[in-house]
Amino acid sequence: MENWFKIEFIFAKDLHITPLELAQMEFYSVEYMIQNYEEYVKHQNEQYKDQEKQQQSQMANVKQQSYKQPDLKIPKMPTVKF
Repeated sequence: MENWFKIEFIFAKDLHITPLELAQMEFYSVEYMIQNYEEYVKHQNEQYKDQEKQQQSQMANVKQQSYKQPDLKIPKMPTVKF
């Protein structure tokens, strides 16, 4: 029974299907929707992880390309004696 309440919560929160509408649906329809929703969430999590890895690699590249002060050689000026 506890799982059914979790299902009702997910349907109401994420799928915008009320518990009354859910109760009127056939069991196999609910089961297919749950499977599709789980696949969708898994896909979203994978995309999030990929995006996070890309951002971390970009940050690592930025750190490697940090500003280096150019090596400037100052010319020696001849000294003049008065």
